[in-house]
Amino acid sequence: MTQDQVEYLDDIVSRSIEQARRAITKFPQPNYCLLKVAEEAGEVVKAGVHLAEGRDFTHADLEGEVVDTIAMLFRVLIEGDQVIGLPPTYKDRTT
Repeated sequence: MTQDQVEYLDDIVSRSIEQARRAITKFPQPNYCLLKVAEEAGEVVKAGVHLAEGRDFTHADLEGEVVDTIAMLFRVLIEGDQVIGLPPTYKDRTT
């Protein structure tokens, strides 16, 4: 992986962290975080397919959906999903 690619991914991760922070504040637990991971992943697929087909989607749209999906994954790790009783994993790390 090139340094440019690493920097690109660093930006995506930073944006995802900020998006997760905003979402935690705006949509606090209890929240269907795990279900929303699947919903957001579906949006990534939709954006990718539409972009490939030349529809009204841009690379920025695809990136935005990826950021949203990563943000929801971060929420699952940090908060769990209180609706279904999934505990957060960061508290139970053994490293």
